[in-house]
Amino acid sequence: MQMHVIALAALAVLIATTVAAPVDPVATPYIVQYENNNAQNEGYSFEYELSDEQRRKEEGTLRYSKDDEGKDVQFVAVQGRYSYVGDDGRTYWVEYIADENGYRARMGTGDYDTDRKLDFSSNDRRNRPAA
Repeated sequence: MQMHVIALAALAVLIATTVAAPVDPVATPYIVQYENNNAQNEGYSFEYELSDEQRRKEEGTLRYSKDDEGKDVQFVAVQGRYSYVGDDGRTYWVEYIADENGYRARMGTGDYDTDRKLDFSSNDRRNRPAA
């Protein structure tokens, strides 16, 4: 009987220390900022930032184009960017576009290069269905 009491006491201490153990904020990032918009007939956008400095912003826009047979097709063109801090302490970022012209991306380190952007314009795109 005394052995059972000791075993139960040891189990209780183990559970208490496991439950009360502090969470490492670096190992477990939490949401600092979050926004999500979903306009089903137009597209979507979302943006978030985590406590470990991960950031992401993306927008999907409903577009129209022609397929190989000349028929109108509807698709979602996506553009966005994300960044994170690597183990070396440097910030890495990626900017991307996925549309009827394929997937294009550029990446870098350090501050996000706001002076240079990927070319989002194209003369071949249609933003409305053909009449």
